[in-house]
Amino acid sequence: MINIINDDLYHHINEYDLILVGTGIHCTMANGFQRKVMLNYPYVQEMNMKTKYADKNKLGTILECKDANQPTFILLFINEGNFRPDLKKESLSYDSLEKCIKIINILYKGKNIASTILGLSRFEGNGDRDKIMKILSENCDNINLSLFDYKQLSRSEELKNIRDAELDLKKRDINAYYKAVKQRKEEADKRFKNNGHARY
Repeated sequence: MINIINDDLYHHINEYDLILVGTGIHCTMANGFQRKVMLNYPYVQEMNMKTKYADKNKLGTILECKDANQPTFILLFINEGNFRPDLKKESLSYDSLEKCIKIINILYKGKNIASTILGLSRFEGNGDRDKIMKILSENCDNINLSLFDYKQLSRSEELKNIRDAELDLKKRDINAYYKAVKQRKEEADKRFKNNGHARY
């Protein structure tokens, strides 16, 4: 069964048995939902980094990422990257997506699972929505899959939105502004301490 939810998946991670993350073969989780997972759940990227860089044999495979008392994430290797987006619009491998979701449907029967619309975002393959939904709808009969439908943002877009919101708050309430900036910096320092390499 598939359920569509119009919201940011990051805010609902702990509500599900498993979280699916569509990614590429170059061991990067640089933008969008992938980046939020990489920053806040570093064990996922640690396991990702143990796979072979740019190995096309990873396409169509999955990687379960677990840590004690933490959410379980499943990486789905569904695109091989796109270094010339001016020439090539899509980098999603539909065959790989289908292989991955079939594996999920067998291994995690009966589980409540959440993901983005796998492969739709520019960070996951910039695929065709109708083709993706057809693959998912035809191969998820054993699982309960909630698809979070929203525009994923790049790191720079996320930071711009945060800064714009802070500047707007500054105009209205200077004390609230200082409090918000302090809280943001404290959270960023905590994030850096946890993942060891990035605050945002």
